[in-house]
Amino acid sequence: MASITWLTVMWSVLCTATSPGVPWNAARLAPSFALAEGLSIYPLRSSGEQLGWFYGPGLPLWNLPATLTDDITVALWIAAVWNVVTWLVPMALVLRMAGVVRGACGCAVAGALVGFFLLGGSITNYAFYFIHVDGLCVGAGLASVMGLNRAMQGEGKGWLHVAAAGLVIAVWTKQIGVALAPALFWHLWRERQVRLIWPLFFLCVVYAAAATLAVFLWFGAPEVLHNIWLMHSRNPTRGGMAFLAGELGNFARTLWVWLPLTALVGATWWLARGRTGPMTAAGAGLVRLLIRSAAWQLPVGMLAVLKVGGGFNSLHAIYYLLLALLIVALSPVERPRSAAGFRVMWLLAWLLPLGNAAAIAAGPGSYWSVSRSREQLVAMARAEPGRYYFPWNPLVTLIAEKKIQPLDDALYCLWLVKLEPPVEAIRTAVPARPVIVYEEPAQSHFALRYFPEIQQKP
Repeated sequence: MASITWLTVMWSVLCTATSPGVPWNAARLAPSFALAEGLSIYPLRSSGEQLGWFYGPGLPLWNLPATLTDDITVALWIAAVWNVVTWLVPMALVLRMAGVVRGACGCAVAGALVGFFLLGGSITNYAFYFIHVDGLCVGAGLASVMGLNRAMQGEGKGWLHVAAAGLVIAVWTKQIGVALAPALFWHLWRERQVRLIWPLFFLCVVYAAAATLAVFLWFGAPEVLHNIWLMHSRNPTRGGMAFLAGELGNFARTLWVWLPLTALVGATWWLARGRTGPMTAAGAGLVRLLIRSAAWQLPVGMLAVLKVGGGFNSLHAIYYLLLALLIVALSPVERPRSAAGFRVMWLLAWLLPLGNAAAIAAGPGSYWSVSRSREQLVAMARAEPGRYYFPWNPLVTLIAEKKIQPLDDALYCLWLVKLEPPVEAIRTAVPARPVIVYEEPAQSHFALRYFPEIQQKP
């Protein structure tokens, strides 16, 4: 177990060290720098300063520590480390609450173990490379789950505040977090803890009202609703149920590395049949709550996959299911009569993710070089302010000139949903006769359509 811990820690360091080279990360960190400069991250349609932040303000606020430096590489690295911590710490705390690990060392091992399985998945390993809203949304959701579980164990209704606050933070981080709300109340009803339903509902209303009022007063209600509601309500789908079935099939095939872990769960259930079971009451309750949370979030995640620009990262249910599997699988490890067999199964459960993680890292398109090219772009912008336009890296001019330039992908998304800003506004947000710099290979060159005088080379 110690070797797994150290391997995961070192692998995480390598992943976060290469995060500054991932093209999307600069765009995802830019809203935090905009907030630090007092600029708006929720422009109306009439503005050309479009960062494309179509989520709640949770992550830009969460990543504000990264804005304490004006070194773009260091800032991206800080945000990447913070992102991994945001993923792993709540998951480790869930395992500790379930009673399968104990103490600070056990919590560290639990976090490393979860990270190991995430690294081994072809989809889930993005958590270690990409700075995105999903980590904070899942982490806040898990905090809500833990708070509710504590309250149900009779440890004080104060934990309901944690449950309500975690839920509100998750929703104001990424809109699909709202699917966790019915899961919490459904769980209380199924567990015959009806006495907690109304106190939790009241706290959720209070925290949600306070958060909504604060967000509307700070950013403006029309601006917020335009970006996080109207934009998504108009976003078209990529296909129907046949398309979704194909996408889910592709996703399921990436989870083959978790098959030994699933087998461990089956073996645990077989050994525990007819008995009280190896899990504590808190652990068993957590497993049921995690499974119900996953069940309620799965439909919303699938709808997000259908949307243009959506992806498997929105299937948050998989992380709740992984934790449920780990709680059950870890519970019987210390049973003496079955220790040898479980060690063999755990060995397989470790080797498959390890092999797949190595294969992913060696594959084409992997980010395994520490990139400092963004520093050159910042130096260029500082040397000649008001000259360059970086369509895929608004972070450069935010650091160098304290200005927002329109993100290429934001312009495409707004055009797609017929909320395209005026051409004059877009051109006003960039220098006159700009030198347009794309870092190739760029995902798109959509912004060039607003500069017909510039001929794109074939």
